[in-house]
Amino acid sequence: MDATIEVTGLRKRFGSTVALDGMTFAVRPGQITGFVGANGAGKSTLLRIVLGLDAADAGTALVGGAPYRTLARPLRHLGALLDAGAEYAARSGRNHLLWQAHSQGIPAKRVDELLGLVGLGSAARASASGRTRWACASGSASPGRCSATRRR
Repeated sequence: MDATIEVTGLRKRFGSTVALDGMTFAVRPGQITGFVGANGAGKSTLLRIVLGLDAADAGTALVGGAPYRTLARPLRHLGALLDAGAEYAARSGRNHLLWQAHSQGIPAKRVDELLGLVGLGSAARASASGRTRWACASGSASPGRCSATRRR
């Protein structure tokens, strides 16, 4: 099985600060992967490089065997929300996903199907205005284990 995300020898510096130092890993379809570390450990830098938003100093980051920015319909391979504060607060999680699906030619029924498969069907219509926090990461559009928790 080919890797959905493949990172090889990724290096990135910001001046004298090393953000990534030879990172190598592969995420297979349907595999859930999390990045844990202190502020400044390189988590966001890594994701920004995988998504083609920043350039690496060395190494490669491929999604479905190609650089993310070269994919014709990239959200069919990998989706990301790097800053939850950037989400429109009055929009529900489902509507956010519907907007993204529409941009990639993915039918609305697929959004509802996947929300049901990962156990988020009941939380999907809540607005993102601080009432619901979603946590889910996957290397493909395959269902993984996700959670929705109420914030007070």
